[in-house]
Amino acid sequence: MTIIILTEPKNPPRSGPPSAHYEGGRGNLLAEALLAAGHAPVMWWDHPEGPLLACTPSVVVLRSSATIQLDRAVALRDRGVPVINDPDVQRAAGDKRRQALVFAGAGVPHPRSADELLAAGAPPTTSVVRKPRRGSSGVGVELHDLGWAMRHGDEQVVVQEQVFGPELRVVVVLGRCVGWAMKVLREGEFRGNLAQGAAMHDAPCPSEAAEHVAVNAVAAMGLDYGGFDLIMTVDGPCVVEVNAAPTLWGPSRDSTEEILGAMVALLEGAAQPQ
Repeated sequence: MTIIILTEPKNPPRSGPPSAHYEGGRGNLLAEALLAAGHAPVMWWDHPEGPLLACTPSVVVLRSSATIQLDRAVALRDRGVPVINDPDVQRAAGDKRRQALVFAGAGVPHPRSADELLAAGAPPTTSVVRKPRRGSSGVGVELHDLGWAMRHGDEQVVVQEQVFGPELRVVVVLGRCVGWAMKVLREGEFRGNLAQGAAMHDAPCPSEAAEHVAVNAVAAMGLDYGGFDLIMTVDGPCVVEVNAAPTLWGPSRDSTEEILGAMVALLEGAAQPQ
């Protein structure tokens, strides 16, 4: 079957065409897995803009939250093509304030907001994390105290309590946790993002509660798949945030194959017959 992958170039900017049939060995893990499973991946990159390769896809996988790719996904979905994840859901999932509201409504443990801290009588010296509502890779994430954060309020940021404990990453695909990994932060760094120098190591699922929280979190957001950062606090697992287009490689070959195998099965199950 033909599968369109809406993605970002690996090393932007690109100088080639905006879309192409995938050629083996070019480094896209999901495309390689689909090719090995006998499917025909077609890459639609978000740069440069221009005419797209004509094809009749069985399913589309949205691997970028760039506006141009979300708009393309909407157009394809409106033509009746299955899109994973749904572009409206993925767009909404990128808003960290909305994440917090959804998790609160679904009973998913999540760091307390500044308002919740104030209501609980937290002192102004309480350590909080200030992050852009829409951002990724830890860019713009800062550590402050609650008093400073309240004096520098901004609608485009969220402020949450800093929580402590081992940090784990897991991908949830159709209600199943795959590719558990323990994060090791770079020395002197509080952010657990891989882009900020964190490393990953294979890890077992830390508890049934952690698995339950991760599965409930992806269900609450309405995602078919998503990546989650959890911190195992003294009070139990706490979801820090969700990524609707997570990294699909793990800390080892086995964990990467587990994640990719689940993704291929997800796309095969969602595809419409050609």
